[in-house]
Amino acid sequence: MKFRKLVSISIALIFLIVSITGVLMYIKPYYKITASIHTVFGFLFSILVVFHIINNIKPLKMYSINSKNNFLNVRFITLLFIAGILFTGLLFNISGFNKIYDFGNEYRNSLQGKETLEDGTQSIIIKKEINEVAVEIDVKIGDAFRYAMMVIWVEDIDGNYIESLFVPKSIATSKYVNGKPDKNGIWKPAIVRRPESLPYWSHKRGIRASDGLFIPLGKAYDIDAVSGATPTYDFIINSKAKLGKLKKFRVLMEVNQSFNWNKYYSKDRFPNDSIYSGSGRVGQPAIVYAVDVDLDKFGLSKNFLFEPIGHSHHSGKTDELFTDMSNITTALDIIDRGIVKIVK
Repeated sequence: MKFRKLVSISIALIFLIVSITGVLMYIKPYYKITASIHTVFGFLFSILVVFHIINNIKPLKMYSINSKNNFLNVRFITLLFIAGILFTGLLFNISGFNKIYDFGNEYRNSLQGKETLEDGTQSIIIKKEINEVAVEIDVKIGDAFRYAMMVIWVEDIDGNYIESLFVPKSIATSKYVNGKPDKNGIWKPAIVRRPESLPYWSHKRGIRASDGLFIPLGKAYDIDAVSGATPTYDFIINSKAKLGKLKKFRVLMEVNQSFNWNKYYSKDRFPNDSIYSGSGRVGQPAIVYAVDVDLDKFGLSKNFLFEPIGHSHHSGKTDELFTDMSNITTALDIIDRGIVKIVK
């Protein structure tokens, strides 16, 4: 009897925790701590429900079976029927069944400045002011994508930086949702300096932060207007480029993913490099993609395919672009393909 009471009380408490975290996950952007609590307690809840069913098997049979004819009673059959319809509708994405989920998803996206299109693609609107050339970047993620970081910017044909088109907020501020663990091992928001994350772009941008690193720190006025949510799936970024009279230019994208190790870029590859060996977040260096656009030949093509042109320094110490990709493996599979669409 004591065990049965303990199970019942535990179920009630865990149900409360799962309910609260479920609501937070429904109305708030993804937060690892909330998701972790929800997952762990949801797992415990499932285990305790099994014990609860075992402890109450006889009453449950009485509730579900008609004692007169020994068949399932009407109320139980009705509940099964309703549950079956809901499960089928959600499983096969039948129109109307996902209204509750869609509402929460749209609300979460509105907090992050993005929207989810019908095919699941994330659309991120960056610049709303009217400029000369609209640039749309359509990216399909690859098999190795695991919440990768990326920046997109414009240069002239000679390689001179013009402006950024998209920068994730975490890169623009160096503030990460899961920045550092506290003394109890719980990850919390914190400033984390990651010069190795997207170094080719940061050196091209050419602005040093207060600590001497090129990666932004705190408020950066030149990229505030182009910072947005980090994409988590296939995405489209709509931005604008201030090109003036420039007719030929280059659009570049740099992509980096933490912990993306391989045989060459292993954890102990550069033992004397304090950034590579010290942060624990590095792996294969960032990959740089580029596409050249000539507006004088705009009528011939409006869509341009990103091509990898090299990788940046493994710990971000220099502005070099390394064209030898022989030691790069899965880093090239983070992005399946990227298309630049120009609208005059």
